[in-house]
Amino acid sequence: MLSKVLGFSLILSSLAMPVNAQVTKKDVTDNWQRGSFQWAKKKQYASFKFLGKNSEFAVAFIYPSSFIQWDDRMPSLAIMDCKSFEMTGGWLVTDSTEEKLIKDPTKQIEEAQQVVNDFCTTHRNLFPQAAIYKGIEM
Repeated sequence: MLSKVLGFSLILSSLAMPVNAQVTKKDVTDNWQRGSFQWAKKKQYASFKFLGKNSEFAVAFIYPSSFIQWDDRMPSLAIMDCKSFEMTGGWLVTDSTEEKLIKDPTKQIEEAQQVVNDFCTTHRNLFPQAAIYKGIEM
């Protein structure tokens, strides 16, 4: 239940804080701990919140293969570590209300990993002075 509330709150917060990932740092009104990015050409969007643990972020995201419901792409949620560029938890929305294993999740995992790469790269580029990146070779 807590994870659903977290995901819902991330989605709501993203509506109030849109940021285009193509802008320069002086144009960013959010801070490194929370905000949102969009990649218009890739049709990807991510709303994020720093979890306060290591370098992990909770990231609600949509991407080209996101499941469509009510004519909108549904967001998935991932816990991302931007030091290691890894997804450490979360879930991908599927076309079913039942949780089930995907027979061949390779495509979904590759696309989710691309979102992780895009998010972490964008975040590091926009906020290189963030405390979590101190001591990391950029």
